[in-house]
Amino acid sequence: MGTKPKKRFSQNFLADKKIARKIVGLLDLTPEDTVFEIGSGRGTLTWFISDSGAKLFTFEIDRELMGDLEGTFGGKENIRVINEDFLKVVPSDYCEVPFKLIGNIPYDITSPLLDWIIINRKMLKKAVITTQKELGDRIASSPGSKDWAPIAIFCQCFFEVKKEFTISAAAFYPPPKIKSVTLSLVPAEKYQIKDWGNFSAVVRQAFLHRRKQLVNNLGLLPGISKEWIGEILYELGLDRNIRAEALSIQEFLKLAEKVRATESS
Repeated sequence: MGTKPKKRFSQNFLADKKIARKIVGLLDLTPEDTVFEIGSGRGTLTWFISDSGAKLFTFEIDRELMGDLEGTFGGKENIRVINEDFLKVVPSDYCEVPFKLIGNIPYDITSPLLDWIIINRKMLKKAVITTQKELGDRIASSPGSKDWAPIAIFCQCFFEVKKEFTISAAAFYPPPKIKSVTLSLVPAEKYQIKDWGNFSAVVRQAFLHRRKQLVNNLGLLPGISKEWIGEILYELGLDRNIRAEALSIQEFLKLAEKVRATESS
């Protein structure tokens, strides 16, 4: 496949077949599985998924790649190549069974893709995604680390996230400027979230100015004072001077419930 990578699609094609085999191996595929692939690209991952016998829906936004992809995989009964923006895909339009998800994800769509994964998590058995290392480290981070951020909290509310391995830039064409990392996400409903809108708003507000204390960020919410936030932190056994990156998901849940109760009273 000779189509040149396009900047508007942030294309960096995986070229290392050993790495591709290793990534696909994380899905533990059988012929009974259904797989969605995010961005067929030049078909490097697609080849190894095909060999598993799993039913594959592979989505590619770049129309110019479709001819080669259809020529290579069009004759395979277990593969359907679709010219579509994956973020617009509705899983039930293609299958009625839980599916596995795989893809090398451009940096600029990683956040909306994770939103897509969270929304469709009830249909998802496992996801294996590769993204830029900086963002991957953030998604897989833990409370207290410099990488702990809303994107990690939201993912880890619904998934067990594991950083599998790092990939050098040389494995891609053209080579990106930084390394990549492959993550696995397995659905795990570990928390009871009564009001997702309230919870996500509180988390985002808490990290609004990362270097500021939590009381200063949350004190900007309508009807909420710094003094009240300080009292709530004391009730939760937390230091008044604490910053957002020090809180666990469970502590954020308790804090968000307190905020919700105050806003509704």
